[in-house]
Amino acid sequence: MAAPIEELVDLDRNEISPQVYCSEEVYRREVETIFAKSWLLLGHESQVPKAGDFFTSSMAEDPVVVVRQRDGSLRAFLNQCRHRGMRVCRSEVGSARSFMCPYHGWTYGLEGDLKAVPHEEQYGEGFDKQSWGLRQVTRLETYKGLIFGCWDEDAVPIEEYLGDSAYYLDQLVDRLEGGTEVIGGVHKWLIDCNWKMPAEQFASDMYHAASAHVSAVQVFMPEDYDPQVHSMDQRKGAQFWTEGGHGGGYFFADTPNPAVWVDPVAQDWLRDTFDEASERLGRSRAARVSGHNTVFPNMSWLNGTNTLRVWHPRGPNQIEVWAWVIVDTAAPVHVKDAFRRGALRAFGPSGMLEQDDGENWVEVQKVLRGSTAAHNPLCYGMLEGRADQAEPDSAASHGPVFSDNAARNFYRRWLELMTGKSQREIEDRGVVNG
Repeated sequence: MAAPIEELVDLDRNEISPQVYCSEEVYRREVETIFAKSWLLLGHESQVPKAGDFFTSSMAEDPVVVVRQRDGSLRAFLNQCRHRGMRVCRSEVGSARSFMCPYHGWTYGLEGDLKAVPHEEQYGEGFDKQSWGLRQVTRLETYKGLIFGCWDEDAVPIEEYLGDSAYYLDQLVDRLEGGTEVIGGVHKWLIDCNWKMPAEQFASDMYHAASAHVSAVQVFMPEDYDPQVHSMDQRKGAQFWTEGGHGGGYFFADTPNPAVWVDPVAQDWLRDTFDEASERLGRSRAARVSGHNTVFPNMSWLNGTNTLRVWHPRGPNQIEVWAWVIVDTAAPVHVKDAFRRGALRAFGPSGMLEQDDGENWVEVQKVLRGSTAAHNPLCYGMLEGRADQAEPDSAASHGPVFSDNAARNFYRRWLELMTGKSQREIEDRGVVNG
């Protein structure tokens, strides 16, 4: 049995219990409190351009189907037949006029209403099909092309939920007129680790890059590569974190300086469109084409590389990664394909840097099988008490790029929800400020 939730996260001592990663009891509580109350990314509007288009997704371990309606609106439903609980839609993507459960043939319309029941007369005169439609996702909202769902009817609107993290998300989804689209479909793979490992890393951890990714980065570097010049340790940057538990990190730049693994054609596009992006975002954000970010609980992205992903939990010891490549709609086809190639080469299922991260997370999860290791506190005290770097146009909290500030704030938010508070009940959030 895990210790009481309040004892697993000690922000006064900057210690986190490994039980947050490996306890089945903790995981089941996360599903009921965090994933049932938070806004979760389902996909992108470009995946369902026409009426009847759909894709399947999940909210924690609840399967859902997102459908473009005949009037152009979007709806999402629990992908579960009301008869015996079978998935009514087993295709990952497609176009349909209705959904028929393959088990007993109950058929539902695009609006989720029950249209047909084989041998309906056997249910008697009191059977009301209107009472047995698909369960609709309680809240469905979009933000600049991204589709979010939430089961909590009292949840704040998505823009309020994103809060100050939207300032950084816009660097990905609002660079140019016309917005963004998904290219290359959705890449999906399994990693044997807890969902919080990648979510926390993308929120806070630039610290690992110089060690974990040194060999992969050297592959991309020119022949005159000099660690004293090119190393990430030599660059200055900042970390941000917000009330909602969101966070990220980035290096400072005056002009676009994409990561070395971004395809050269895509790098040229980021530089060629810098002036236009500056008009929308301001020069500092438009120049920032590298960095890591997480919207709590489990949506992350990398600027410049343009990979957006969700860490779907599949029990305490496994995740299913869903990754999209997001590109400017205005970009030519060959530029979009260049972003796709670069993202796959670095952060696709077999990407060089992706493999580095996945191996670390898997090995940590293996270590936590030990009875002693699973209760041995982990240190989250890097630069505790310091927040001396500011972003003038952002209201988020800021600190040095190498720190645990955003990680501690991630677990502050985690603790709030795990102790049973709803979004609207959390008024005195006590945002970590160093």
